[in-house]
Amino acid sequence: MTEHKGSTSLFAIFLLSLYSLFLFPYTIYRVFGGGSEDTVVQPYVQGKQKKSAASRYVRKLFNKGNLVLLGLWVLWGLLLWYVQITSKDLKPFDPFEILGIEPGASTAEIKKAYRSMSLLYHPDKNPDKKAHSYFAEYITKAYQALTDEAARKNYEKYGHPDGPQALDVGVALPTWLFTKDSRAAPLMLLALVGVGILLPLGVVSWHMLNSNRYSGPNGVMQETLSFYFHSKYSVKEAQSLVRIPETLVCAMEFITLPTPSEQSYGLEELRKLTLRNNGDLKDKPTFWKRRASVLKAHMLLLAHLDREHENIPATLQADLRFVLTKTPLLLDEMMKIAVLPRPPAGYGWMTPALAIVEMMQCVSQALSISNRKPLSGGAAKAGAADGLAGLLQLPHVDGDTVKRLKKKRVSTLKELQEVAPADLPEMLKAAGLEGAAAEEVTTFLATLPVVHVRAECEVPGEDEIMEQDVVKCKLQLLVTRPAHNSPGFEAQAPQRGSSKAVRAFTPNNPIPHDEAWHVFLVDPASNAVLSWSKVGLVDAEAIAFSRPELAEDWEKAAAAEGADKKDGDRSRSKALATADKFISRYGNGVQRKDGGGDKEGGAGKEGAGKGGEGEAESGQVLEMVFAAPKAGKHELQVVVMSDSYVGCDRTIPLRIRVVPLTRAAQEGRDAKSLAKAKEWADSDGDDSDEEAVARRQRRQKKKEAKEAAAAGEAAASDAGSAAGDGDSDEEEDDEDELNSDEYDSEESGELESGSEDEADEDDDAPAKGGKKPALPAAGGDKGATAVLKATEVSDEEEEDEE
Repeated sequence: MTEHKGSTSLFAIFLLSLYSLFLFPYTIYRVFGGGSEDTVVQPYVQGKQKKSAASRYVRKLFNKGNLVLLGLWVLWGLLLWYVQITSKDLKPFDPFEILGIEPGASTAEIKKAYRSMSLLYHPDKNPDKKAHSYFAEYITKAYQALTDEAARKNYEKYGHPDGPQALDVGVALPTWLFTKDSRAAPLMLLALVGVGILLPLGVVSWHMLNSNRYSGPNGVMQETLSFYFHSKYSVKEAQSLVRIPETLVCAMEFITLPTPSEQSYGLEELRKLTLRNNGDLKDKPTFWKRRASVLKAHMLLLAHLDREHENIPATLQADLRFVLTKTPLLLDEMMKIAVLPRPPAGYGWMTPALAIVEMMQCVSQALSISNRKPLSGGAAKAGAADGLAGLLQLPHVDGDTVKRLKKKRVSTLKELQEVAPADLPEMLKAAGLEGAAAEEVTTFLATLPVVHVRAECEVPGEDEIMEQDVVKCKLQLLVTRPAHNSPGFEAQAPQRGSSKAVRAFTPNNPIPHDEAWHVFLVDPASNAVLSWSKVGLVDAEAIAFSRPELAEDWEKAAAAEGADKKDGDRSRSKALATADKFISRYGNGVQRKDGGGDKEGGAGKEGAGKGGEGEAESGQVLEMVFAAPKAGKHELQVVVMSDSYVGCDRTIPLRIRVVPLTRAAQEGRDAKSLAKAKEWADSDGDDSDEEAVARRQRRQKKKEAKEAAAAGEAAASDAGSAAGDGDSDEEEDDEDELNSDEYDSEESGELESGSEDEADEDDDAPAKGGKKPALPAAGGDKGATAVLKATEVSDEEEEDEE
């Protein structure tokens, strides 16, 4: 009976194989773009970054992720070395390798190698017991296998000089697991079953049960979505900024947040800290009577907004990071609920949607909600930031700093940005900001983005917007920053078409995140969100950096549009038309003289226009689709809001006129569509440009031949014969024109020749007029000749007009 026993060498090989299955894919992931450090670009040049390229490379090379990867490979090398040591017993018996000679060596060489090995391992020369064992089991048997006839036959037949060997079966488990102790055997079996079968099964079951609790790409719990949809603290139609935190903290992620007894002292200190900065909460018992985990999450959020990170107890720092990590994901889900289409119009809610983005801005810059005026309702200008909040979002700026700045006649963020760079350090020093604090404020001001927007609404293929139409709103966006003019920004500027995101500058937020922009098409009169999209404007910034004059001309066009409001009923604003004229003069980076427009092609919903270089030069393209509202004039707004900064939002008016849906208007559209379809079906769109040019050349030659024939008709003796030939040529040319589908130009899609119905009408025109022109006499009457000439000239002019 074959005896089964453990094999430490086989177990090491098995362990190395499993470890390699994990290490190799992880290494490929890290090397080829898996690291988070390489997925973002910094939108600013900070003083701390002004170091040598070698130091930046070393810092990038020896980051945390790379050090962990290096440690894993060191462990893999040690495991490989252990496998090589323990796997010597698994090698087959090879006498030539044991003696260190080549196969086919002579007897003299074999004896010489044996004598050399004897000097090293013979018991008389080496007293080590291991050397004695190796000499007896390997060296002596290898010499016998090559010199002794019987041993050689056994080696050739069985692979060993002693003949057939007993079968040794080893299991890929350590040898200490296979003990002959009867007491330890059941424990070993139980451990194998528990660790090898029950533990993996339990982990998989636990993961499957918990994964069902989450929903969506953000990994938010289903119970959280249920609370946000319909509960006492759900997202409501008129919910303002001050009510957003109440809904935010009612997430199952925060409800299940553990609150052990060790945090009792820390929670009491956090409570005092919250009351010190929010005195109005003292008289609100409903705030303090909630579940302990929800109250803890709410107080940690308020402490973050009050910039009290250093005063939060150490026992609650991990919970603070958890709250700040989950908050952006939960706000995204709240946004999706706010903009969810609702009957009867099928639009979302504007007030909570804008308030949620304002909450994102406050969380990003650790700005207290009490310092931010809520911007909601139809009367308020959506996206217009409060001047005080814009200043208080700056790092190291508080109420005292704002008072000092007001003494210097700086009361808004815009006024501080307009301070000359040479005077800015002195201004900040007078406000109490020096050294590193002043440097951070300067960096923040240089980082603040400015978004430029152009918009137009249209129904593809129609001249007007009618009820129940699907309207397409095309936006073009540019993003500029003061940092674009900083020396050295070219090395880290966003690249067009890059997959990297722009990292937001949030010095007061310990959780870094990338910049994102929320684009709304809203109707303030009805508190409706017609369309919404969340995008990253990397291409918009790359285009603005490479072509800074575009943003300047857009602003001039917008100013010109603001001076003239007469065409308010048109869906396309004059600012857009003026900007289009400017954009159309530019092609591949040079000014056009022909005034040709840029060719737009196939932009996706969230991508920049990549259909051609002309469109790319016009800004990043975003298309938003919505259902047309009721008939009438509508004052819509396009609101572009940043989720990272206060004061960078942009709102532009968009006026549209919706025509009532009547039977006559619908029939007119149907007839127009049928005519276009017939025209398209009659045309041959498969012809190439070369074929069209060749047809034009043939027609030009025929035209020149006709002119030459007409000029020679006066000297011809047979006018009737000439007239007959001319009619024949005209009929042939008319037939060629009718059969040809040439275009008058490559830009215009109009056919040169008329349709067959028009040709029939032209042929019947003399009959309808009541008189038929007389044919010339055979003798060649001059008057008849003149009539023929006039007719031919008229045909040529008509052909030129067509």
